[in-house]
This record gives sequence, C-alpha cells and structure tokens, in this order.
Amino acid sequence: MQAMKSGKGVAFAVFGVALSCAASAHASVTISSAATTNMTCSGGVCAPTAKNAVLNVGDLETLLASGNVTVTTTGTGVQASDIDIKSALGWSSAGALSLLAKKSIEIASPVSITGLSGLTVTTGTKGTFSFGKKGSVTFSNLSSKLIINGGTYTLVGDIQTLASDIAANPNGDFALAGNYDASGWGGSTPIPTIFNGTFEGLGNTISNLDIARAALVNGFYYQALFAVLGATGTVADIGLVNVSVTTSVKNVGAATLVGVSSGTIMFCYASGVVVSKKEGGPGGLVGGNSGTIANSYAAVTVTGGKGRNGLPTGGLVAENSGNIVKSYATGATNGSSAGGLVGQNYGDISSSYAKGNVSGLVGGGLVGFNSGAVTDSYALGNAKGGVSGGLIGEASGTISNSYAMGNVTGSNDAGGLVGDNGATISFSYSTGTVTGAATIGGLIGDDEAQPGSITDSYWDTDTSGIMNLGQGAGNIANDPGITGLTTAQFQSGLPAGFDPTVWAENANIDDGFPYLLANPPAK
Repeated sequence: MQAMKSGKGVAFAVFGVALSCAASAHASVTISSAATTNMTCSGGVCAPTAKNAVLNVGDLETLLASGNVTVTTTGTGVQASDIDIKSALGWSSAGALSLLAKKSIEIASPVSITGLSGLTVTTGTKGTFSFGKKGSVTFSNLSSKLIINGGTYTLVGDIQTLASDIAANPNGDFALAGNYDASGWGGSTPIPTIFNGTFEGLGNTISNLDIARAALVNGFYYQALFAVLGATGTVADIGLVNVSVTTSVKNVGAATLVGVSSGTIMFCYASGVVVSKKEGGPGGLVGGNSGTIANSYAAVTVTGGKGRNGLPTGGLVAENSGNIVKSYATGATNGSSAGGLVGQNYGDISSSYAKGNVSGLVGGGLVGFNSGAVTDSYALGNAKGGVSGGLIGEASGTISNSYAMGNVTGSNDAGGLVGDNGATISFSYSTGTVTGAATIGGLIGDDEAQPGSITDSYWDTDTSGIMNLGQGAGNIANDPGITGLTTAQFQSGLPAGFDPTVWAENANIDDGFPYLLANPPAK
C-alpha cells in the first residue's frame, strides 16, 4: 500500500478536551506525529469527522494509558477508507487497541506493545492488512491478545515453540511476537507438519536460520521453514534474513520459506542461499507452488543440482502450477531448467519480474520452461545456457505484454525474448544482446509455434547486435508478427499495437523504452 499524505486540519476533542490539529489526505485515518485533526474521541472510540483525518500518536498513547481505545474509519455521517500508522506507537499499559477500517490497514512504523495488553485488527472484505518496510508489531508478553479479522492468534517468540504449537494444532492461527535470531539451529526442517492454519509474521523477521536436513512428509522430502503449506494455509508478513539451505537428498522440495505450497503466501520475503548438492528443484522462497503467491520476493542465490533430468531451479519458485502475482526475485540462479523467477511454470505469472542472472541447460531471465501464462512481467538479468531466452528459455502457453532487457548467450537456441518457442506471443519486446547459439534470433531463437501465433512483438536491432530485419527468429526468415526496431524508434513512441492504457514511455524510466503501467520498473 502507498503511504497516505498529510494536509490541513481543524480541532477535535479527546473526552471533551479540545486539541488543535493538522490533517491528512486520501480518505484515511492516519496515526502519525502530526497534530490531531478531524477526529473526535469519546468513550474510548476515536472516529473521523472528515474523510481525511489525523490522530496524533502521542494523543493515542495517552488514551491507551487510561484504557481500551478503538480507532475507526466510520464517523457520524463520515466514511474514511483506510487506517495508516505512520509513526512509531508504543504502550505498556493494559489498555488494548482496536483498529477498524472500512478497507485496509497499513502499519508503516513499529508498533510496540510492552505490557499485558491486546491488539485487534479488522479490515474490509476487499481490504488488506499489510506492513511498510519499517512496519511491524511486537509483543513483549506472549499472553497478550491478538485478533485479526475475527481470528484469535497464539503469540510465539521462537521457531521451536511455533513448531510444537503447529504440531499440536496444524489448523491454528499463530503470530510471531518479535524478531527472532535463529543462529545455531542447524537442524532439519523446523515445521515438518502439513500446515493448514495461518501464520502471521507481523512484519517481523527470522534471521540466520540454517536448515541442514530435509524432513520426510507423506513419502516426500522437503527442506524449508515450513515443509508443506496446505490448501487452506496462509503465511503472511514474514521476512527471512540470511537463511542458508543446503540439500543432500535427491528430488527434495527445497526453499527458504515453504517446501511445497497449495495455500496462500503474501507479503513475505527472504534473503540468503539455497543449494541443492544432488538432483533437486530448489526455489528462493518456495519449492513447488500450486496455490497463490502475492506481493512477495526473494533475494536468494539459488543453485540446483547438475543432473540432466530437467529438475527446475527458480529465483522465487522452482515449479509453479498456481498463481504468482506482484512478486519478484533478484538473486542469481543456476540449474538444469533455470529461471530468474520460476524454473518451470505451468500456472499464471502476472505483474512480476526478475533481475538476477541465470544459467542452466535451459535458462530464462524470468522462466526456464513455460507452458502457462506470463502477462505484464519482465526480466532484466542475463541468461546463459544451451537453450536461452531473455524472458523464457523454452516456451509454450502464452506470453503477453512482457519484455526482457538482459543479454542472452546460448549454445543451441538463443533469443532476446524466448530461446525455443511454441507459445502464443503478443505485445512484447526484447533489447538484450544475443550471441553464441547455433540458432539465434533477435526475439526468438527457434520458433516452432503455429503460424500467426506471434503478433505485435519487437526486438531492438541496435542493442541486440542482430541488425538483419528478417532475423527476428533464428530459423524462419521474416517470421510474421516480429519486427525489428532501432533504439531511436523504440524511444520515439509506443510500438504499433501496444495499448497506451497498458504501456507508457518516459525518458527517465528504462532509458525511454516501453514499461508497464501496472508493473513499473523498481527504483
């Protein structure tokens, strides 16, 4: 969520005491260091008197010292949308805080609850509960109460307790009460239970976790913080920092966060290293996904086994048959079928990207092998391998509104966008240098798709090093649907067929090349 802006304001009353104020904007109730404005507090309830309101964090802490407080977006004849906590908030009294929003709640600064108290969070049906980069909730007393959208959560302070609690109640709701340093763990997968409950990280981190051994679950090996996330399971708002996972078992689902998931993972991230010493399919965040991964990322170096059986290696996910949306990966990836984001994709990838360099028998800047759908996505890393593509190494399925800017080197087939193509491709482009392959094309190395499968797709003849306008594909001269453009032509306006409600150009963004409005380049 984007932080809310502040504006002008008037006075409000706390239990009948008038306070002068300064206001916020964007139809939100903002809790910040600014003066309180457009808010009224009475009987333990603070409500807006205008759609844009500010509640001073010190005023709120004073109220909490005296008892329970509810902050709501619904006032008399007034309806704001979100609640945003933008300044550090803390209290040690028994007073409990309830946040009640019509839509979403974002915690962008630390919230520290040091006494035996409680926090209740309620969002709208279409709203989200999320954390900014500096946002978190910490509890000093694990007996404090946490309720999120009606669910009561058990607070835990370490992974040993989390593992034992989940083993006793695999459908329960749990939350991490603060940052946890897992140095010295050096053991097997911490949570070998099939988890179908909810784990809420509250914006906190688990750092220095070393997962040295796989766990056997229902006849399969998994090596990650969570072995298996079931279809009704959710993991949210947790960061794994400096994690090390090294596998020595064949065909293991290895990753930092989840070995295999059919549930929901959102607002999660990881940094560290994942290494498969034998033939395996490691992922930076998740090994195998058939559920949903949203608003998550991995900055993990991922190395797969050296076998030639096509096992996938992915910067975010090794193998995906579910949905990945608004997610990305930045680490280097090496393996048999290697992708900067996903090793092998059979599902849907949208509004996502990858920045890390990729190498493998099949290598793609975003996806190694694809037979699913890739939309509104891009890759910036270099790709190298036998079959290599700036976006996808080997492709079937569909690719639309996507692009690649990394350099491509291949020994067999190499293309700026796709190495070996059997996909339907539309409204896409590539700019990277393409070299080294037996079959080489500006956009596609070897095009095996049905005639007419490619429309309104382009490569840069200057940056690619392939200036022959008939060499958009390496095996078909003047392959229909592929057009070569100079850098100047790219920068002079959107290519023909590119929808201006999807694409835009700006001289200060991506060197003036087209970028996706729904997935702009990361700053």
